[in-house]
Amino acid sequence: MANLCLGALEQLRAFLLAGDGINAALAGIGSRDGVHLPALSEQTVGIQNIPSELADENLAVVYPAVYLYCDRMDNQQIEKFAKFSGPLFLIADIRVSRENLGGLDQQLARYVEAVQAVLGSHLGKWTENTAYGGAHRVEFREARLGGRNFLQTARVEVELQAHE
Repeated sequence: MANLCLGALEQLRAFLLAGDGINAALAGIGSRDGVHLPALSEQTVGIQNIPSELADENLAVVYPAVYLYCDRMDNQQIEKFAKFSGPLFLIADIRVSRENLGGLDQQLARYVEAVQAVLGSHLGKWTENTAYGGAHRVEFREARLGGRNFLQTARVEVELQAHE
């Protein structure tokens, strides 16, 4: 059953990194708002559940970054006789960093908007066993010191329906 999460995470990462994915959305948002938003790469969009403090201490972290992971699976037995049927909850943990607090909130909000744009353009079937109906929730976290700079994160919880 964990394969459901891994397959969905890999698909979400592929959507984000595609030519019409997050960087295209960031370019449009940046153009609209008259700001430069650094693009994301394969190195900055990863499948890993790691707290920012641990990542900063142990990895060569580049910000902005998006960490993807499966938060939980709820087997609600929606489909009778299936091994698993119910929602999967994927997390896109968006992290931005700046030398000062000025504009940190706005930068994070723009990255969240870009992730939401990618999600909105991929309604429907994601894998053989998962589908996205549009449900997601965003939780903004407060800014804090992270290494030598300030760090702020937002957690986008994506609800998929799955069966196996």
